[in-house]
Amino acid sequence: MKRALILMAAAIPALAQQNFDFKLLDKLGANAKGSTNITLNANMLKLAASFIGDGGDSIKSLIRGLTGVYVRTYEFDRPGQYVEADLEPLRAYLRSGQWSKIVDVREASKEASEIYVQALPNDRLGGLVVISAEAREVSVIFISGVMNASDVAKLSGNLGIPDLPDLPNTKKSGK
Repeated sequence: MKRALILMAAAIPALAQQNFDFKLLDKLGANAKGSTNITLNANMLKLAASFIGDGGDSIKSLIRGLTGVYVRTYEFDRPGQYVEADLEPLRAYLRSGQWSKIVDVREASKEASEIYVQALPNDRLGGLVVISAEAREVSVIFISGVMNASDVAKLSGNLGIPDLPDLPNTKKSGK
């Protein structure tokens, strides 16, 4: 029994490292006037950590647990230049995995914000996804890897990640 529990515990981080194929979001950028595309896999994150000075030890230790940081932002000249259905492959991926939607805000102006987390034992996360869809801009932030819930605030404004909204149990301790 102990052996089975140990194997299951070892498998949890591996499950948390599944990645989404961001090529499925390429349709969003077809009519965009501008876009931002940041892709940092585990190797690139290690390289990025080597450029962080001695004062960034907490960020360096956080980066060691990450397997990827992906940011996609598309800006449009006018409303209606992208279809909400273009986000469906990502949402379907999140529904099929061990992800939980913890924030879902819909406004009359058709703006939407969603935050998903992949919860692990001991107040740890296996990933975080933020989807922000406005009339003239769509942003997706996908962070994979094992981290503490309190680490999310440390990522805000770092590694190309825009400032993230305040989440419960996360306090920003500086950039």
